[in-house]
Amino acid sequence: MTSETPEATEPEAARPATGQSDGAKPLLDRYRYVFVVTYGRSGSTLLQSVLNSTPGTQIRGENGNVLYFLYRSLSCANQAIRSRAKDPAPRLPDHPWFGFNEIKARRFDATLLNAFVRDVLVPDPAAQVIGFKEIRYTSLSIAKGDFAPYMDFLLNRFPQARIVFNSRRADDVLVSSFMAVGQPDQTRLVLREADQMFADYDRSSDRTIHMHYEDYVADHGLIHKMLDFLELAWSADRVAAVMKKRLVHASRPSNATD
Repeated sequence: MTSETPEATEPEAARPATGQSDGAKPLLDRYRYVFVVTYGRSGSTLLQSVLNSTPGTQIRGENGNVLYFLYRSLSCANQAIRSRAKDPAPRLPDHPWFGFNEIKARRFDATLLNAFVRDVLVPDPAAQVIGFKEIRYTSLSIAKGDFAPYMDFLLNRFPQARIVFNSRRADDVLVSSFMAVGQPDQTRLVLREADQMFADYDRSSDRTIHMHYEDYVADHGLIHKMLDFLELAWSADRVAAVMKKRLVHASRPSNATD
């Protein structure tokens, strides 16, 4: 897909990107990346566990959508530069945009993304493939118009990145824990809208895969295909062991009622 994503702009093009020291390889560029894109109670923690069962892989859990807001920050910085690129006046101290021409967009970009890897993902020394799963991708969490550009950003700014979309039948999600609270009809529409966005983007990219919970829990061969697509080493025994394990957060309290 093509869309506007945060990237270097002309005023900054001549400035060297940072995010490394003493000629060392930037932290961002030392890994391959996998992002699990989904919504709550979709089985994403199970996928996270499967991915983490493969050697050299470390997929973190949710982080409150931190990276999306970094993406928005980078977008705002670059939009400001583009909008005022031909205006020499901001160099004057009494101009309302005074100093905008000094924004170091490439350095800002590199600093934020390397800091995200270092301080949010915090890779273990043995990790080679890193990433995280996040459930805040519905229209309740991000602007609809941001979804495809943000997916582009993930694939373009993180080396050898792959995205795993994860869906589950809306009616099954709705009977799971906190998702049952509120307005079920509205929630069902939000989930279906998210599934459609996942499917549409997946059809447009050869670097994504769309998984469906009810299918892969019934057929572990679909998990094997996902791991092959991600170029991860795996064994059927390890996958089977993970799939048999009951997730603590998915257990209903003993006093729960229908």
